[in-house]
Amino acid sequence: MLRKIVTAAALVGSMVVASSAQALVLECKNVAHVPISVAVSYLDYDGKTWMVEGWYNLESGARANIQLDSSNDIFYIYGEFEGDQRVQGGEGSLDLPVYYRTFKYVHGQANMKADEKVSFVRGVAANGVAEITFGPISQ
Repeated sequence: MLRKIVTAAALVGSMVVASSAQALVLECKNVAHVPISVAVSYLDYDGKTWMVEGWYNLESGARANIQLDSSNDIFYIYGEFEGDQRVQGGEGSLDLPVYYRTFKYVHGQANMKADEKVSFVRGVAANGVAEITFGPISQ
């Protein structure tokens, strides 16, 4: 099945906010006309372990905060819109395996056969918070 790459679908920007929380928070909103499922990769609190987890599902028009166990402002994000368009790739991207059921694994230590290897977009938060807008996408 051919999947279109959506290069402008996610505006991974940063928002400067004074935050006392020790978590990485991704403030997500889906402005596309279809739902999106999102997977993320982030550095765990120990500062050595890269985690990968998914899926976070956002309906069209939905907003949600994804709170990750990290105090690092760098993260990677991948998304699949209903209808086979994707948020992936770009400068500084990272190729990681995904599994099409709920998953969480340590990067490089997954013991299962991946459903697919995809390109996660690099993002940078500010003070532990990133604002991410998914969409719109072409019909």
